[in-house]
Amino acid sequence: MDQNCIFNQITIMTWKYCKLYILSALFCIPQFSCDKQPDDGSCVSYAKAPVTKIEGVTTTLANQDVTLTISFGCFNGCGQFGNFEETIVGNITTIKVNAKYEGCVCTQEAPIRVTSYNFKKTQTGTYELKFSRGENSYLTHTIVVQ
Repeated sequence: MDQNCIFNQITIMTWKYCKLYILSALFCIPQFSCDKQPDDGSCVSYAKAPVTKIEGVTTTLANQDVTLTISFGCFNGCGQFGNFEETIVGNITTIKVNAKYEGCVCTQEAPIRVTSYNFKKTQTGTYELKFSRGENSYLTHTIVVQ
C-alpha cells in the first residue's frame, strides 16, 4: 500500500471520529450547561425590613384590640409587607418585619411602606414591643394594659 493512501485513510477515520465528538459536544452542552429553573414569571423573595416609625396608643384596657401603624423600609420598588416574626419573653415582644419582594423588574427607589400591627392582651401590665431596625437595634413602643 502506498504511503499517501494510508495517510488518507487515517485522515478519513480521524475526521469521522472528530465529527462524532463535535456532534456529541453539541448535544451535551445544552443539556448540562446550566441548571435553569422553569420560567414561570414569578420572582419572589423575602428579607428583613427595618422599622422606621411606630404610631399608636400607649394605654388600653384588657381584652381590647389595639392597632399600631408600623412604617418600614424596603430595598426597592417591589417591596411590600410580608409578615411579622414575633418572639415573646414575659411582657417583652420582639418583632421583626419581613418584606416580600414580588416582581422580576423593580424600580431602584427605597420606599417606606406602612402596615398594621394588632395587639391584644387579657392580663393587665406593662408590655414592651421591640420592633427591629436592624442588627441589635430596636424601636420600642410601651403599652400599659389596665
